[in-house]
Amino acid sequence: MKLPSRIGSRSIKRAPSASPQQRAVQLFGVVSAELAGRRFIVDGKAAAAVAYGNLALVIRDVDPGEWNPEDHNWIARQAAVHQRVLERAMHAGPVVPAALCTVFRGRDELDALVRNNAERWRKALARLAGKQEWCLHVYWGPHVASHFAPYVMRVAPAARNQIALEGRNAAHMNALWKACAALASASRRIESLPNPHYLFGATFLMRRASLREFRSVLLRFAGTARELGLTYYLDGPHPPFTFAQ
Repeated sequence: MKLPSRIGSRSIKRAPSASPQQRAVQLFGVVSAELAGRRFIVDGKAAAAVAYGNLALVIRDVDPGEWNPEDHNWIARQAAVHQRVLERAMHAGPVVPAALCTVFRGRDELDALVRNNAERWRKALARLAGKQEWCLHVYWGPHVASHFAPYVMRVAPAARNQIALEGRNAAHMNALWKACAALASASRRIESLPNPHYLFGATFLMRRASLREFRSVLLRFAGTARELGLTYYLDGPHPPFTFAQ
């Protein structure tokens, strides 16, 4: 099995083959060593932060036979667990999320992954400390948010960061994008959601200390948004799924 050189993408990985007695290992993400020994129980399934040198990996043992990446409902359930485990870990310290459904044949493969990536992960944890991911969605007209799928399945970075709009809407969205991005440690456009009224989406890696100012910026733009018939939705906080790399 080829080991991933980085974590944070949204690939769905098939569980490796194993003997009936062998358990595979699912990786949720990387946290600081101080969290080693913590357990995160979601829907009756326990993940644990296990020490690996001066890091800790949030993992759980899994039965390879339960893996069914062709089943959308199964993937959605896994995504919900993945997200909630990392949200709980995030409250205790910075998190570097792994790709959804990242699975290894055993601890030996995990050891190799740590050896190849430990230094990069330490730098990522330092970069992400004290920060959260927030997502801004903008729709045409009155709209009720219908986010039924887990966040980690709904949000993916866009291929381009430009806003392809015209006229007054373009000026408003570009000004909003610039003002929000100026407060963030990092920002990215996201792919449009499958909704004909969806206009704009972006994720922001925000310092907790900047959240009040971030909300103030949105309120400052809200009056013009109403005049243009636009609706804002702010979604968060989340682990840094789009900023882990």
